[in-house]
Amino acid sequence: MKNTCLSKVSLVLCCLALFGFMGCSGDDDPVNPPASSPSMEVIPSTYNFGPVTPGNTPAPLEVEIVNNGTANLDVSGISLADNTNFALNVSGGSNPCDNTSPTIPAGSKCTAEVTFQPQSTASFNTNLTISSNDLTTPVFNLPLSGSREAISILNVRINQVETLCPSGLVTAYVSVTDQGGYTVTGLGVDDFTITETGGYVGPPTSAPFVDNTATISVALVLDYSTSITDFPDKVEDMQTGAVDFVNQLGADDEAEIVKFGGAVVDVVQPFTSDNNLLADAIVAPWDEGIGTPLFDACKVAVDNTAARSKVRKAVIVISDGMADITSVGIDNVIDDALSYNVPLWTVGLGDVVDVATLVNLADNTGGQYYEATTSDNLRTIYQQLADVLFSYQYILTYTSGLGAGSTADLTVGATLPMTAISGDHTKSVTQCP
Repeated sequence: MKNTCLSKVSLVLCCLALFGFMGCSGDDDPVNPPASSPSMEVIPSTYNFGPVTPGNTPAPLEVEIVNNGTANLDVSGISLADNTNFALNVSGGSNPCDNTSPTIPAGSKCTAEVTFQPQSTASFNTNLTISSNDLTTPVFNLPLSGSREAISILNVRINQVETLCPSGLVTAYVSVTDQGGYTVTGLGVDDFTITETGGYVGPPTSAPFVDNTATISVALVLDYSTSITDFPDKVEDMQTGAVDFVNQLGADDEAEIVKFGGAVVDVVQPFTSDNNLLADAIVAPWDEGIGTPLFDACKVAVDNTAARSKVRKAVIVISDGMADITSVGIDNVIDDALSYNVPLWTVGLGDVVDVATLVNLADNTGGQYYEATTSDNLRTIYQQLADVLFSYQYILTYTSGLGAGSTADLTVGATLPMTAISGDHTKSVTQCP
């Protein structure tokens, strides 16, 4: 039979006629792809922005389009199905694609950002669709979701309590967040109640206000055990969010960076107000292998923070909570934090998280637990923590009714104006000796 095939399509048809299916292979054959071909991976594969309350905006989601193949990946389209409640920015992220049809070389990636901007109170779902010349998955749909909700929960936390001796004037540093982890602002003196067992009962004796000028010392404690480092995207997200966080420090604020993994706790950057030094320490490679000395790292951070002269203090811990190597117990860490008046804020990160341990560390020291359902959520969580610690911490004052040296429970309650939505938190207070 004479071969008169002139095109690639007719060549395949002729090949089938002459030699049978198994003898035919072409550049566009998904069953037998060519030796050199692109392979697209989209990170993350799904994402939920979570509940967003009015006036708040979650951090944008960075979407990575990765070419794991051996030939150029030609993207022919990047688009959102819902452009009203979500917005696409192809020039966003750490390595911008810059247009909707980029060419990505083998072994490279580009990024785009998606912002969730709900226009009404409802739940929303959409797809980010990416089309390419990947023979195996020519079209990838990334499911995106989120909701806009009215505030339904007030999480009140007494972060620190300071007593001015010998006057008996007590100052409570208090955070109030909603069900999405966003700060609740605009509360006035009549929206708070103070109950000191055996002592003062009533509203704050001065109007509560948010003080973003009172400086703070913050220790960031980062988990580099293999359950985190085995997933480079988690490490990258943890570091990116931490850099964003320290870049929001005030001029007179300070921070230190503590990394832990294997059997090592390493203060890679002691307290400083130099954001560049902090950022460099955060992104510097660090790997000490298997093992999670979580409690040892927390104690180092608490002790270091307690020694600083700033009135406001905090330790932020990002970990899966699996403390398998330790020279101190969790009770030692909590007792240490309470005695030094240093709250721990914990963030659960990892495929398997010991939530109970991280909640215990936070709730019993005056901090709060945040859960990163994926490492991509960390950008929003770091922003929420920055809002609480740098901008929206209420300062409540009252004069204690306790006798000298007496210890009692202090309960601070808050109610959302014009609603019955309320919350409270209790912490021990000791009057001047």
